Amino acid sequence: MPEDNLSDPTWDSFKPDAARAIRATQGFEDAVARTLDRPFDTGTYGGVEAALAELRAAAPAAMRVAGIQLSGGV
Repeated sequence: MPEDNLSDPTWDSFKPDAARAIRATQGFEDAVARTLDRPFDTGTYGGVEAALAELRAAAPAAMRVAGIQLSGGV
């Protein structure tokens, strides 16, 4: 990415959306891993449900990231 794109307003809006999408994805992966480590421990199921809710809430941010194009890009 050319250096001048780093000051692009689109880039500034990208960062919080990308961070939210990444955190939601990592939270889901961690929750699922904990459940897979202890599949019969029903106490782990709530973590997956909470992670799914966060993943759903972060979906609009992920969609904005997927559709972003920085000025001057190819």
